[in-house]
Amino acid sequence: MLYDSMDSVRLERLAGRYSYLEREGLLPLPVIDGITIVVELRCAAWGAECLQLLLLHSGPGVRVIGVPLEEDFALLPLSEQFSGEHAVSFLPYRNGEYRVNEALAYAETSFVVLLQDSVMVTAGWLADLLWPAIDDPVIGVVAPRSSTEEAEGRELQWFDDFSTLSAYVNHTRLRRQGEWRNVEVLSGACLLFTRELLLRVGGFDASLRQRRLMVADWCLRARQLGRRLALSDALYVHALHPLEDGSCSLNGMDQGAEEEGGRAYCAKWNLPGVSGVGGSLPVPAELSVYPQQPAIPLGKSSVTVPLVTAVVYFEEKWNTETSLKRRQLLQEQQSYDNIRWVWIRDSANDVASKFPVQERDAVITVQGEKPWLHALENVSALYESAAVVYLSASAEYDTRYVERIVQAVRQGSTDIVVSQEDGLQGPLTGGLPLFLPLERTAHRGGIVPGRIGRREEPTRRSLQLVPAETLTIGYIAGLRGGEASPSPSEGGGRL
Repeated sequence: MLYDSMDSVRLERLAGRYSYLEREGLLPLPVIDGITIVVELRCAAWGAECLQLLLLHSGPGVRVIGVPLEEDFALLPLSEQFSGEHAVSFLPYRNGEYRVNEALAYAETSFVVLLQDSVMVTAGWLADLLWPAIDDPVIGVVAPRSSTEEAEGRELQWFDDFSTLSAYVNHTRLRRQGEWRNVEVLSGACLLFTRELLLRVGGFDASLRQRRLMVADWCLRARQLGRRLALSDALYVHALHPLEDGSCSLNGMDQGAEEEGGRAYCAKWNLPGVSGVGGSLPVPAELSVYPQQPAIPLGKSSVTVPLVTAVVYFEEKWNTETSLKRRQLLQEQQSYDNIRWVWIRDSANDVASKFPVQERDAVITVQGEKPWLHALENVSALYESAAVVYLSASAEYDTRYVERIVQAVRQGSTDIVVSQEDGLQGPLTGGLPLFLPLERTAHRGGIVPGRIGRREEPTRRSLQLVPAETLTIGYIAGLRGGEASPSPSEGGGRL
């Protein structure tokens, strides 16, 4: 009896020591290859706080991919805020596409987490979420307790500040240490699953409209493959809710769209009516009688999208850190899927010492202005692609800039397309300016567009293109508005 009591004390003491090490971030995650976390972004203020907490409390082996779900989401300030974090990247919004599945396709780690930007995590959260799947290999999906979860996983809490939240989470973790249970369905704001299961189940069904239904449907499809779902009793994550109507959208859709999603969910799983979808989530009583649902493609970038060469040039003397940050911003902002990035640098002017790039990208380094301008003119002779787009590292671009100007090049009849920025001299029809702003210019692949040189106006960007006389020029306007369409110059547009 004495020995049993001593063993109990030892185990309790060891558990307390482990909890301390885990809480202080002194223990590595119980996985070798790290974790991929995909964050659904709807509210910029929430997104910034969510990403900061993830970086603070998730450990070094984490890669975070942010995916805006609304067209008006302010991605540029957020990407600038995290430009120095190599573990954070973004997929810009693309109209009509559910890019969460695309982000999931880029996950190469054994475990993946999908969460909304309303989620606030605390120290040790990721290990608590991982342990059920490690305890039992049949567990393929795990969720924490939160205000957004189903049935026994739903817990409503209010906190005055983050320290109060952390104290509550630590208290419940000690009281429920290591506890988890099997559940029939999950649908909350935070979900962990194995990559192996993701590849078998596929992506989330965007036709269901409501995120809650999309998550529940994915979990049911995982159960059809023989995997079980677990609720971590030891972990609570806090999900923010807007205090005022319209301050931050939780689902980004109107009642009609929600009802449409409910009908689609019930029809997919042969559930009677839609009356229960707004409250308790209906689930099939016996999944074994249902035919296996097909896997949904994850939607990684399609190889059928034409390759485009984006030529980036630096006009200012930036150090290595600033150059790398600007490179990351330019790449993350653009929504076009298939870009070869070519960075043309003048070593006499660009002081950055290191400039690592991806395998198919390139860095061309020359010395002196004349070779630098010559390299800019002849990129299409070095790299074959459908179009060439010139970008100044010092300029600002809309997230769909490359996508739209390339569309204008490919669908139009002109050789060169210029984005009509505010204050650009020269009408859209009629006569054309002799000099074109290089940072707003794109052209068809396989041609030399003309001569590139310095501008005389000191208030504008420094480089300009003098088009070859045999080439036609078109303009596009309103890149932040509707679809871009080129306006050719009068009389065939020849200069």
